[in-house]
Amino acid sequence: MTLLAAFFFLLGFAASWVAGRYVGRGAAAIQGGAIGVIGVAALLYGMPDVWADNLIWAIVALLIYGLIGALIFRSAQATRGKAK
Repeated sequence: MTLLAAFFFLLGFAASWVAGRYVGRGAAAIQGGAIGVIGVAALLYGMPDVWADNLIWAIVALLIYGLIGALIFRSAQATRGKAK
């Protein structure tokens, strides 16, 4: 994994947290879109060999990345709920 891929993955996690913490309406759509677009960008630009050599492993990596992003999103939503 390159530094660019790690940066993209961390950017997606940060976008998930921000969407869950600060966005009220449409937060799930924003989070899903951010995780999807940034995750694909991380694989295409940061890890092109994984994408080209083994599509199944790339899809599994995106699935795991999406699940972790969803956990971060739900945690941020819970924090927002406690803050109100």
